[in-house]
Amino acid sequence: MSNLDNKAEARASFTDIIRKKPVLEPLADSQVMQGVNTFQNLALEYALHKLERARQEGYLSTAYNRSSILALAEDRQYIPRKAAPSRGQIRIRNKQNRDRSVMAYFPIVSEDQVYYMVNESVRVAAGGEVVVDGCQVKRHELSFVVEKEQPFLEFEFGRAISVNLHKFRVFVDMGSGAEEWYPTNRFRNARADKVFDEFYSHTDQVGIRFGNNIFGLVPSKGAQITVELWLTEGDTKLMPNQPLTPVDDNAEDIEFETASVFTGGAAREETDELRRNALYYPLYDDNHVWDDDYLFFIKQHFPEVIWGNVWGEAEQEEMDGELKLENVNKIFLCVYAPDNPSIGSEIQAYMQKNIPQFNRRYHNVPVDEQAFTAKITGKLLRSITLTDAKKLISDTLWNNYGKDASRRKAKALKRDLYRLMNGLNIFESEDDIEIEIIGQSEPENLKQMIYIDLDATMSLLDVDYTNNARLSIY
Repeated sequence: MSNLDNKAEARASFTDIIRKKPVLEPLADSQVMQGVNTFQNLALEYALHKLERARQEGYLSTAYNRSSILALAEDRQYIPRKAAPSRGQIRIRNKQNRDRSVMAYFPIVSEDQVYYMVNESVRVAAGGEVVVDGCQVKRHELSFVVEKEQPFLEFEFGRAISVNLHKFRVFVDMGSGAEEWYPTNRFRNARADKVFDEFYSHTDQVGIRFGNNIFGLVPSKGAQITVELWLTEGDTKLMPNQPLTPVDDNAEDIEFETASVFTGGAAREETDELRRNALYYPLYDDNHVWDDDYLFFIKQHFPEVIWGNVWGEAEQEEMDGELKLENVNKIFLCVYAPDNPSIGSEIQAYMQKNIPQFNRRYHNVPVDEQAFTAKITGKLLRSITLTDAKKLISDTLWNNYGKDASRRKAKALKRDLYRLMNGLNIFESEDDIEIEIIGQSEPENLKQMIYIDLDATMSLLDVDYTNNARLSIY
């Protein structure tokens, strides 16, 4: 039955009810009653729609509001991926006539008042300079006091902090000095230990939960809980040779500036990605590596990784062309993160510690970077300027094939390049575009990472207008 038939039947039923009321019978067929009937129909449709939406918000696959998705994710004990900081190098100059030391985590700020810090302690000779690794992180502390001793005590960090949280450590002082308590996943394999469980609430806040003296200790009344936070703005960029100002007033005659581009950061997990990951999370559950899906685990804990492959002994022997005893029970990791050449070693150590695999061993493999060049020739629409055309082509190529682009493709097929250029709507027709790929555009093995040499590609870019002298973009 159609919607119109439903409304006609509802109107007829309403009119019959009115006719049975002696007082209202004369008005049964009036415009007033028809208006009342129309209003009731609209109110009922609105109520039914709200009811249907409320029912849909109870399912992770159909929920739309972030609070509903977070609540459903929390029921599954899913923790969204945290933000990751941009990384780069910092140049430190000592203007004094004596050696100076700069300690690890030394805070400095950019001209935009964005916090950065030095990753490692370093000694700078008098009148000299050094270059050290740095990251876009601000350290902060939160303190809580346990007002009542109770099982599964919870503390939340607040929304403003949770958005920018990169990582944290927890220290508890129950009267004998502060001790670090360590994270555990839902108190698995924990007895009455000094541990805590991390959670993410439906209020969009990161929180910590303590045990019940059976699974994890309960902090005593009056205990001081200190949380050391590392906060980041996520995906930020700072160019080389930018001045940085030390926060410490005692750092006079020491100058700081960027020695490289600061980039490679990542924002926290967005709502759509959170829903998809929470939907499939029960298959993962941080207990095993399910069907050897190591990349999910890696990207959850190291979001700055934008490219990676993980394989086992069978794939390695196929690449080597021979059987090797040293490959038995070995898991090979090959990953890339902008401005963090040691990311592979960090992941190898983290996986060895956090994923017990009995006799399996993890091995980091350096990335084999392979650049290709695309020679693009075409005829532009007259409504497009050369400058705009160059920017559109450059941005599109970078987003899809750039070395540090977060969502780039693993290989560059000629048909994909034609589709991308045609989709820009700057050329007269598909037949007016010619593309030639120079170099290797598809990986030959699992450790090869393919990306575009954008400078060389743009230097070869050759476009013109119909019936005009050919113009080149350099």
